[in-house]
Amino acid sequence: MLDVLIIGGGPHALTLATLLSKPEKPLCQSSADILQGIQLSKTKAKSVDYKNKKRQPIRPVFDTKNEAKCLPCPPLHFKVVDSYGKWTSLWESQFTALNIPHLRSHTLVHTDPFNKKALQDFVLEQNREDELNCLPEKMYIQDENAFFNDNRLGKKDKKLLSTTKGLQKNLYFSLPGTQLSIDFFQGQVRKFDLDSVLIRATVDRIIPVLTEDESKVKFFKVTLHTGENIEAKTVIMATGPSRSQMANIPCWVRAIQESYPEESLQHTVQLMHYFCTHEKMGESSSGSPPVCQMGQRVMVVGGGLTSAHIISIALKQGACHVTWVLRKHLQLKQFDVGDIESLIGRYSHVEHGIKMDGLAYLRQFYNERSLHKRLAMIKQARKGGAVTPEAYAQLQPFIQSGKLLIRAHCQVAEAKWCYQSQRWRVSLCSREQWGGEKIWLATGCKLDTTQDPLLSDIMTKFPIQVLEGWPCITESLQWTAGCPLYMMGQYAALQVGPHAVNLAGGQAASIRIFKDIIAQHSGLDESTSERMEKTRTEEYISHMHGLMWL
Repeated sequence: MLDVLIIGGGPHALTLATLLSKPEKPLCQSSADILQGIQLSKTKAKSVDYKNKKRQPIRPVFDTKNEAKCLPCPPLHFKVVDSYGKWTSLWESQFTALNIPHLRSHTLVHTDPFNKKALQDFVLEQNREDELNCLPEKMYIQDENAFFNDNRLGKKDKKLLSTTKGLQKNLYFSLPGTQLSIDFFQGQVRKFDLDSVLIRATVDRIIPVLTEDESKVKFFKVTLHTGENIEAKTVIMATGPSRSQMANIPCWVRAIQESYPEESLQHTVQLMHYFCTHEKMGESSSGSPPVCQMGQRVMVVGGGLTSAHIISIALKQGACHVTWVLRKHLQLKQFDVGDIESLIGRYSHVEHGIKMDGLAYLRQFYNERSLHKRLAMIKQARKGGAVTPEAYAQLQPFIQSGKLLIRAHCQVAEAKWCYQSQRWRVSLCSREQWGGEKIWLATGCKLDTTQDPLLSDIMTKFPIQVLEGWPCITESLQWTAGCPLYMMGQYAALQVGPHAVNLAGGQAASIRIFKDIIAQHSGLDESTSERMEKTRTEEYISHMHGLMWL
């Protein structure tokens, strides 16, 4: 029987598996070191003497003396199940299919939990500095579709940057290229021998086997598509919004009465699996997947970064015209978590009349006891889909030439497929009519605990409160007391915060889950591992060290 089974082989799972492979190894830094960036950005000192500054001692995973006595932890027997049998393969397939040149997060956000600067070290060792994409210090876009005015660095931060010149500045304020990130992931897999724990299979069902009094889970029986069963004491769901049944399909699509060719209306979630599916079938594929045919008229529905990438690919593949339909206005944001992810040490914003930075925001979130209010904070931080200024700038020539038409504050009212012309006839809520051969839905995925087949048996035996599809799990990201099923990604958002689905959220979730598993595996009772409320909040903030820019 396994101690731990992780379902999913993406970046979040990679971070947690790395921790589980070396349970005795200390984490990357102490809380003081983690928060050093924030303190630097707040200091009023004119210069910082980096050479004489004493480094904080590395702290082991646990803080208290009682916990330390229980180390070293007994080795954990764990496995990872992934449908494609390759680490981060779906992540790689998605980035390649959408032709995404670089990540949206900076070099301190990655999958190595033991070294905060692991990605920076990798860049220097491999001499791949040219694959870092520097953020411009200023970006200004204003047209009829979008407004974006961002002075990236405040005066204090500019003074701070003057103390770290050249390459050091470049390493901190850069977005790693896609291939660079993929190679970094693979290097980490080799370093910690994580291919040895990977199982190529798809999970069909998670069945909790209960104790005699039916109050707790004795172990989980996980059924694979092959019919094989795996028994595990603890299960971690790290699947993410990647399954086709999670695609967010608008109601007007369901109302289409005519049968239409499958390739004429598609959801972008299908592109995520394009390269993985070809590789699984032994077929080679290169370049972008076919998004449209030469001379076709294309409609793209949705306002996120994926929609911008689809439009760009369609135009490159010869679409004669693209219509972009957005439910709201076109949002331009460098980060998908509003200003919050970039706030720490760099920006500030006004919240209910109070000026807050990212640290204050996280503290407010983790101190908030009401999960309903936390959900409202998450919605406010993410604010729906958004496009990076760089991606939008690439589309502007097509807007000016008339090949790309943007329809903001607009929705599809009705769509009909015409057999004779083999084209769509679409009515927009603005009463405008559109005709074309291809519709792409870039409407994202919707995670819903109550509709996820993998969680149906868990929900039956251990029902918990669900808010708009998100489960109200415990602070340690466990499903509920007595049920050692842990959640990562967006399912953990009510505890981790609006960053839960991002790499920074994967870092934070991995540490929380790892600590709880090790505490139970080492025989620590809850009273020993409990923290005071204030201390716990500061600890959770420290887990978000990937957001510390300086």
